[in-house]
Amino acid sequence: MKHFDKLFFIISLSVFVFFSLSRAQNRILFPETLEEIAIFADQLPSRMSKAQIIFAANHYIGSQKLTLDVTEQIRHYNPNFIVLHYHLAIWQQQPDRKFIIDGKHWGNDWPFVSKHEDWFWHNQKGKRVRSRIDGKYLMNIMNPQFRKYWKTSIAHQILAGKYQGVFLDSASPSLLPWEVAFSDPRLAKDAACHRQFKELNGFTWCKAYEYFMKDLTDFLEALGFTTLPNIGALFTTWDVTDYYTTASGAFMEGAFDTQNRTDWRMSMERTLLLIRQDKIVIFQSYLDQDLNYQKRLYFLSCYLLVKGKYSYLNYFARTTLSWYPEWKIDLGRPLKVKLENLEQLKIKKGLYHRLYEKGEVFVNIGPVSRKIKFPKEVYQIIPSGGGPVNKEGQVICEIRYQKTNHINLPPWQGLIVLYKIPEN
Repeated sequence: MKHFDKLFFIISLSVFVFFSLSRAQNRILFPETLEEIAIFADQLPSRMSKAQIIFAANHYIGSQKLTLDVTEQIRHYNPNFIVLHYHLAIWQQQPDRKFIIDGKHWGNDWPFVSKHEDWFWHNQKGKRVRSRIDGKYLMNIMNPQFRKYWKTSIAHQILAGKYQGVFLDSASPSLLPWEVAFSDPRLAKDAACHRQFKELNGFTWCKAYEYFMKDLTDFLEALGFTTLPNIGALFTTWDVTDYYTTASGAFMEGAFDTQNRTDWRMSMERTLLLIRQDKIVIFQSYLDQDLNYQKRLYFLSCYLLVKGKYSYLNYFARTTLSWYPEWKIDLGRPLKVKLENLEQLKIKKGLYHRLYEKGEVFVNIGPVSRKIKFPKEVYQIIPSGGGPVNKEGQVICEIRYQKTNHINLPPWQGLIVLYKIPEN
């Protein structure tokens, strides 16, 4: 038996033996989110005080890229805390970058992967293609031996770290013209979705991605694990990749963060394709500063506008270990759970609205401010404070409630109102 085949036999055998022994303790389900704002934190600090660990356990539903010792500290206080493994989707990590290889240690499988030249994507000069952003290597995702190794090695890493699935970073083919067209001009502009390649068995990159991701997802879901590729904010018009049926869900980095109305509407319609199927969707956006209340309420309102059964949110400025008071707002369930399209939420040009049991949410992407009138007085949500959680597990923040029966909502802002002030 060749060395390559021996390695696969050993990895595959260890994966399934380990899986049979570990399935029960790894089987933590993603919680439903129809009645809450659920926060999924990005990679938390490796060193946290006991108070910070307790805070994370009690406030976030999960995180990613944590070593097993950190995970177990958090799960001591919250056994249902979800943790995702971190791995690149269609790229090989460059030699000087590390990821968690066995739940406990940071490393890289570069010495083994680099021996297999046919696993890499090559330009017309026969050279490996690297990202101009961070140097990672683009892989030939239609190579059957590469796919086999990718599946078994990721499964082994998930099991070793007691993760619930894998966050697959830099997944979208829409990244290719930006990251690699300088070294492989064949991938310039919209070629990823329109040019066929013999290296991909005659597929375009977008079609090859669909085949690759479904194959990986079918394998991992059979073991009880989720695949959550980072597909970005879905603002790229020409990207017609099927992200909606090929994975367990999606991580949407940079979600909602645009002031282009066409992009916003297109992104929200595409997002609803995931939401309607009860896919797991994690929305993550970034703040320029913690006290940018306008941006915070806009991100939160967009999330509330489309969230479904398994929808999670995160935004932060200085550190992933942050908390904002508006995340504790209790709106109850949306009155209409299943949304067929964005048009159902439109009440005026550029103004979108969703009703909840205990309040209402508005987002204005129109060119002008909109005056919103209510038949009776409501309470406008006004957050104060928020940001990094200190070593004592505390963050200074609160919600104020402004009583009103009309509000003027400027363009690119969100609004949340409650029908009555919460008792506690």
